[in-house]
Amino acid sequence: MAIRAWLAAPRRNAIAGAIIMSAVMTTGCAASIRPLPPLSAPIPSTPSDETPGGTSSVPVDATDIEYFDANPLMVPVEGVAPTGVSNSFNERRSGGRTHRANDILVPMGTRVVAAESGTIMRLSQNALGGTTIYMTDDSGRFIFYYAHLEKYAPGLASKEHVLQGELLGYVGKTGNAPVPHLHFQAMRRDPNRRDYWNSPAIDVRTYFTLTGRVRDGDEQ
Repeated sequence: MAIRAWLAAPRRNAIAGAIIMSAVMTTGCAASIRPLPPLSAPIPSTPSDETPGGTSSVPVDATDIEYFDANPLMVPVEGVAPTGVSNSFNERRSGGRTHRANDILVPMGTRVVAAESGTIMRLSQNALGGTTIYMTDDSGRFIFYYAHLEKYAPGLASKEHVLQGELLGYVGKTGNAPVPHLHFQAMRRDPNRRDYWNSPAIDVRTYFTLTGRVRDGDEQ
């Protein structure tokens, strides 16, 4: 009955037909909004064996919902609608890990865009995620992690401000990805935490409301 009630909720109707691709991916990888303090500098480097988001997670709360109502979240892959984001947040992964992210399976080279406006924190390479991007939204509330990229958009740089829909890179299968896809993770940022890559993740799959689209004038 809980599942039936969940599917009946208005916010969930748009994702009732979401593509479930866990079998393919298992072996891979009412409070007011108050902006958090800006990121301090310099941003620390991550260890070579980083596990972004770790295995911790927190439920979406009322403040998160208010944020996404005011700041609609775009699917960060061109041409993909909210129903195209897989329900893979709680899937198990190798080494006893839990995924804590959502996968978007599309052809190699599909363009990846910014889910929200914000600032690039770090461009990095790691064994699990391959070619990756960390960015924070303009309020500093969230950290968004994009992984398994084939390559970055030309000229993309750390500390750069980007707008929602701006081209960030291209879908690939770097790191431990068995097939081309974008691994997208949203983490709730704690301004007192220096190891931001281990911030607790939240499942934002049902809060995507905009189909991925590259901004006009950003056609690379």
